[in-house]
Amino acid sequence: MTDTVPFKAPFGVVDMGSNGIRFGIISALARHLPVAYEERAPIALLDAQGDDRIIPNDVIDQVITSFLRFKKLCQDANVEPSNIRVIATEATRIAINSKEFLDRIYRATGWTVSLLSKQEEALISASGIVGSFNQVNGLTMDLGGGSVEISYVITSAHVNSDDDHESLTKDGIRVSAHPVSLPYGAAALKRKLEKCNSEEETENLYNKLVAELKKAHDEAQLPESLLQKDGYKVYMSGGGFRALGYLSMAVNAQDKIVPRRSTKRKHMYPIPIINGYSITGKELKGLAKHYVHKDPHYLMKKLKVFRISKRRAGMIPASCFLVSAILDVFKVKRVYFSEGGAYTAQSEFALSQAEFDAIHAILVNALPGLYLDPLHPLQLHRLLPAAIHLSNITAHYPKETRAFVAFHMPLAGGPLANVPGLSHRERAILAILLAFRQGGAVPDPIFYAVQAFIGRRGISVCKYVGRLMELVFAVSPLHPGIGVIDSGLSFTSIIHDRAITDSDEDDDSNSSSSSDSDSEYEDSDDDGFENEDASSYPSMRLRITLPEQYSPLVDAPAVMSVIESLDKKVNTKKFDMDEERRPLKCPSLFSVEISRK
Repeated sequence: MTDTVPFKAPFGVVDMGSNGIRFGIISALARHLPVAYEERAPIALLDAQGDDRIIPNDVIDQVITSFLRFKKLCQDANVEPSNIRVIATEATRIAINSKEFLDRIYRATGWTVSLLSKQEEALISASGIVGSFNQVNGLTMDLGGGSVEISYVITSAHVNSDDDHESLTKDGIRVSAHPVSLPYGAAALKRKLEKCNSEEETENLYNKLVAELKKAHDEAQLPESLLQKDGYKVYMSGGGFRALGYLSMAVNAQDKIVPRRSTKRKHMYPIPIINGYSITGKELKGLAKHYVHKDPHYLMKKLKVFRISKRRAGMIPASCFLVSAILDVFKVKRVYFSEGGAYTAQSEFALSQAEFDAIHAILVNALPGLYLDPLHPLQLHRLLPAAIHLSNITAHYPKETRAFVAFHMPLAGGPLANVPGLSHRERAILAILLAFRQGGAVPDPIFYAVQAFIGRRGISVCKYVGRLMELVFAVSPLHPGIGVIDSGLSFTSIIHDRAITDSDEDDDSNSSSSSDSDSEYEDSDDDGFENEDASSYPSMRLRITLPEQYSPLVDAPAVMSVIESLDKKVNTKKFDMDEERRPLKCPSLFSVEISRK
C-alpha cells in the first residue's frame, strides 16, 4: 500500500470490494487480527457500473452514507481518525469516474482511499489466508467480484524455496514477490459469459482464460518444493470460492456422511464452518463439471444451500468455469477454503445497564402488554431480560455459526445447560429468541424439534422479538439500544381488535400454493405442538418511524436492508434454514410498516 504511516490499535479498516464493502474495527495488532466489530454493506460496485464503467451517483451516495455510519462507529470504539485505512480494489480501479468517486468520499469523510495495485491486492489476499490457518504452505487464490489473485505462501521454515526475490515478512512468512491478479472475478466472468452467443464464443473465452492462467503460473514463479507428487495444496478465499465450499458441504452431507435412502429429508454437514473445510482437487473438478453449464437464473431460483444467497448462486456457473480452467493449468492435490482473514473477534459482549435498559424499553414498547403478563404461557416477563443479556455473546463467532451457537446456549450441550429454574419449554423459547437475534439460520435438524415445544403462535412471537433485537444491534452495534434512541428511530405498536383464530389459519393454509409443501413433513407438522389459546396471542402492527433528518446510522444500506426486510422475515411461513424449506403454518401475528417523520 502507498500509505505506510504506522498506526496502532484499535484501528478501522474499510475494504471496498467489487461485490460489497466490508468494515472492521481491529482491537489489536497480531497475525490473527482480533476483530472487535465487522459489517458488510450490500453495495456491488462492479454490477452498478454496467458496461459503461461509470459508478452512478445514487450508488456513490450509498457508499458515502455507509462510510459516515462507519465513521460514527469508529468514534464509539475510540478509534483515532488517523488509525482508519480505506482500500479499494478492481471495481474502483477500472471505473471511468474513479477519481471523481474517490474525491467525493474524501470531501464527505476526510478519508483518502488507497487504490491497490493488482500486485498489492494479491499480496493482501494471501496475507489474509495466513491468518486463517496454523501453517500455510501452498498456492493462494482469492476470487472476488472483479478479479482473481494468485500467489503462494510458505510459513514453515523447513519448506525450501527457489525464489530468490520472494518477500519476507517480519514474522518469517514467505510470500511471492510476483503475485498475479487477473480480471476474471465471479461477477466479471459472469458478465463475459452472458455476452457469449454461441458455444464457439464460450470456448474461445475458455481458451483465453487458460492462456492467461498459464502465463500467471509462470509469472508467479512458484517454488518447486510446493509441488508434491499429487499436486499443489491450494488455499482458496473470496466469496466465489467460498460458495463452492458451502456447495461441496451440502453435496458431501447427502452422498458421503449419510448415504441417500428412500427419503426426501436433506442431511446437513456436521461442521458448517467454511474456514478449514477441504476437499480433493478431484472432488472440486467433479463439482465444477456438474454446475458449470447450469442456468444462473435457475440456480438463483432453485438452489437452497446454507450461506449461499440468490445472488451468489447466480455466479456459481462462472466460478465453476474459472475453476475448470484453473484445474487445467494447475495440478491440485487438495483445496482448503479460507474465510480470507482471521475473524477471531474479542469484542466486549456484555451490555452496560444503560444499554440493557434501552433495549428492554424498545422491545417492551414494540409488544402488546399481554405478552409480558406473568401468566402468559411464553413467560417473556422472565425470559426477555435473559435473552437481552445473552443477545450479544455470540456476536464474535464466525458469521455462519452465530445463530447456531446462540441456539444451543440454553440446550443440553450449551453453557447454560446447568442453569436451574428453566423448564424444557422455556429453554426452547430462549433458544429460538437467541437464534433469531442472530438471523435464524441454524443448520441443525433439532431446530425443528425444539420449535415443537413452543407452538405455532409462540414461534411467531419469538421470531418477531428475535428479529427486532437483530435490528436494534444492526443500528448501533457498539452502543445497542442507546444508539437507536439517539438516532431518532422509533417504534410504535398498534394492536388489532381481534386475535388470529384457528379458522383464520386454516384459510391461510388452504390458500397457499402446493409448491410450498413437502409431503415428508406435512402430516407431522403439528405433531408435538402444544394446544394454544388464540386469545393469548393478539396480533399487532409495528410502525417503524425513520428519523426526519438524514442519519448515517439508519440510512446506510446495511441497516435499511434489515428494516425493509423485517415484515417479510417475521411473517415467513417456512423455517428460516437454507438447507431445507419446510411448511411451518405459523399465523401472521405481526406486520411491519415503515414511514418517515
